Amino acid sequence: MIDLLKKLFEQRRKKITVMLLDDSKPGEDNSYHVYPKGLFGLILAMSATFALIVALVFMLTPLGGLLYSTDDAEIRAQILEVTQKAISLEDSLRQQDMQLQEMKNIIRLSVDTTLAMDERFEEYFNEGNLSQNSDFMTFEQSRTFDKLSQNEILFSNVSKTAPDFPAKYPVQGSLTRRYLPDEEHYGLDIATKNNELVINIADGSVFNSSWTINNGYVISIQHGGGVVTTYKHLSKLNKKEGDLVLEGDILGQIGNAGVLSTGPHLHFEIWKNGVPQDPEIYLIK
Repeated sequence: MIDLLKKLFEQRRKKITVMLLDDSKPGEDNSYHVYPKGLFGLILAMSATFALIVALVFMLTPLGGLLYSTDDAEIRAQILEVTQKAISLEDSLRQQDMQLQEMKNIIRLSVDTTLAMDERFEEYFNEGNLSQNSDFMTFEQSRTFDKLSQNEILFSNVSKTAPDFPAKYPVQGSLTRRYLPDEEHYGLDIATKNNELVINIADGSVFNSSWTINNGYVISIQHGGGVVTTYKHLSKLNKKEGDLVLEGDILGQIGNAGVLSTGPHLHFEIWKNGVPQDPEIYLIK
């Protein structure tokens, strides 16, 4: 067969006579005149037509799915998108679980009716000061004690001492928004980096230490002279309700906490006798 095709190809430009011999019918020979060039062209045309028909069948019928799928890329893209959403949701749920656990710890460990002391406050509560201050209860039955009632601490020497202003800023950073009472913005926004320490500006006692959805961790300090300071958008608290704090104590750490926060910063407020104050008047760098 190969030799025949080679011969036909060599004689493709000539006219060839093909004779068909039938052994059962001697003398009846059939002859045909063939041009090899046209024969090859016919074979190529038939092959191309057949290939086209096969391609159309696979493209326009479900048989095409056996060889290739035009939806593969789209399906892979959808799978990738769903996977990314699942990872984001998992991260969000993990963060919510951490926040819920922190809130549970605050609720479980918070002290509502007593205020804790440490050794720095011994000078306020030694035997001599107690005898001179009629606001304190005397504990003649006990030589030492760890906690005082909330009423006592509010009238102690610590709470009666007015803050020494101007005070240092509670955190180092850039002032991004000032005191704007007309816009109901009653404090300063100080942008800084995550985990920056928040410093207490004056002696006092913690009367609020909690988590809020809008502002993250919030801590408020009662000072003497009717002054209250509030620190918002903290990611961690070092003090709890009832703690006595001195100027320079670490209250917590900065974070991007709360839905109202657009970046790591501290929102700091000063109130006096229930009236918001411009903190810049009371602070010095």
